[in-house]
Amino acid sequence: MRSPRAKQKHDIRMASYHLTAKIGKKGKAAAHAAYIAREGKYSGRDRYEDLEATASGNMPEWAANNASHFWQAADEHERINGSAYREIEVALPRELSTAQRLELVQAFIEQELGDKHAYQFAIHTPKAALEKDDQPHAHIMYSERIRDSIARDPAQYFKRYNAKKPEKGGAKKFSGGKSANELKAELLGLRERWAELQNAHLEKHGHNDRVDHRSLKDQGIDREPEKHLGAIGVNRLNAHDISFLLELRAAEGELERARCEVSIIDLSGDLEKAKTDRLDESLKSYQPLFDSAAKKAAEDGFTERDQALFQAQLKEHLIQNIKSGVMPRINKKTRFEIDAIAKSAKQQEEWPIITPPESPKDRLAEQTLSRLIEEERLTWRKNEETRLLEEAEKSRQAAWKIKAKEPKKPLLGLFATDQWKTDVAFWERNLQDEIDQHHEYKKQAQDAIAGKSEKEHWQRVAFHEKAEQRLKTEHPELAKALLEQRQAEQQKAALATAKAAADKAADKAITDFKALAAKREGKSLGYGDSGKQWGALPDELKAAIENFNKQPSTARGVELERMRENFKREPDAAEKLTQQLEQGKNRGFVR
Repeated sequence: MRSPRAKQKHDIRMASYHLTAKIGKKGKAAAHAAYIAREGKYSGRDRYEDLEATASGNMPEWAANNASHFWQAADEHERINGSAYREIEVALPRELSTAQRLELVQAFIEQELGDKHAYQFAIHTPKAALEKDDQPHAHIMYSERIRDSIARDPAQYFKRYNAKKPEKGGAKKFSGGKSANELKAELLGLRERWAELQNAHLEKHGHNDRVDHRSLKDQGIDREPEKHLGAIGVNRLNAHDISFLLELRAAEGELERARCEVSIIDLSGDLEKAKTDRLDESLKSYQPLFDSAAKKAAEDGFTERDQALFQAQLKEHLIQNIKSGVMPRINKKTRFEIDAIAKSAKQQEEWPIITPPESPKDRLAEQTLSRLIEEERLTWRKNEETRLLEEAEKSRQAAWKIKAKEPKKPLLGLFATDQWKTDVAFWERNLQDEIDQHHEYKKQAQDAIAGKSEKEHWQRVAFHEKAEQRLKTEHPELAKALLEQRQAEQQKAALATAKAAADKAADKAITDFKALAAKREGKSLGYGDSGKQWGALPDELKAAIENFNKQPSTARGVELERMRENFKREPDAAEKLTQQLEQGKNRGFVR
């Protein structure tokens, strides 16, 4: 039986750790501050659009509103051989959110600098050159000068410290007079405190990942540290080297995480078996979730086959979430708690996985159909690759047969020699054609399996038809749900089209009515009491226009809107008004 301590150790995953401390020379501070804050020449450029947060603090009064004034003064007034700033660069956990990373950096600054040193920090989140994932890290610039209660102008602030009369000298430097061993011990302590603070925040926000500030050797890990490549180094690698390096990193990461779990999983050199055992243990802890999902699927009328399919999809999605860290590796919730979360409004926040209430049959049908289409596509690619490789092999064999029939040069005779040259030229052309055809078939086969074949574009309809036929045969209930969904969508689209047409007809009827009313009110030509156009209108329409014109101008807009809404509800009324207007046009030539 495992102890609680062993179980806690099993849950921990090792995350990457990075901290470097740097010294900035006089003349470099202002430029570096602009770089980390993405200001000046570093603003508005694609390669620098990774700034997540930046701020400054503990600045003297003359730089309180603009940190760049402080760093410019340091560049100008520090001693020639002095340091203008110090910098701590740290990697931040990817597992934490943007706000949580900012909280961590601010806590680290408060812990290490407090209110004693002027500082400026920036959090960057570029994409890693190799894995293409986010690579959050922070730059923390700070002055070695210790703040005190003495007000100093920029020139005095960076003068040499006067121990007897501090008010006449500059601010004191905290590293002054320390030996190399003392500075080294301080750096080791800084690294350890940063690791402890990171781990505290990871635990605070519910993550099992932990960092270790110790070297690989001190951790008992027998491998050399990987050399940092950077973007330029990665660009020099070919596809094979990149693939190998990623696989190597993944394997080393698994091995190092596994070392934290040796009390539970017997690795004994078999990494794949260890990973399988670990995953099985995770899935076993989530059995209450599978039971809850099965019950809900049965209540929703899923067939046994569809329930099995749904369980498989739930398992696949759960594995992805466990591996990505979205879900804890070991579930500690009961069946009752899972049922309560599934019914809560915050389900996606507390339990962000597929559950039956969020996956009705129509969605499951769409997912299954998409999977079947992809299977048909992959099958076609494999078959096309096989067919083209067979053609390539036929061309290769044909080339060998042609090569075996190379014309032999005659011993004597000018005519025979000329004929031989003609035969050789013909032979070489045929041989080269077969060789070229062989290479062309092989290239087409490579394109087919990679999804780059032009023919695949014309097969999309066939993929869809075959997948739908398989859905009807293998999953009839899902096929029925998909059909009903499409019918509902068609009906919805038809209603939307009809509504749009009714709205358009209502708008046109109102526009025409308003125009006629204006002509009647102004007694335009043909719209007086004895006007031909006015007389051609139906009595009902004339009465409506007269009543409309009797209303005050402030009420007419309301009346037109009422008519418009009525026409939208009753399209026949709009059609009737349009017919009456057409009747007037035909009889009175209304323009």
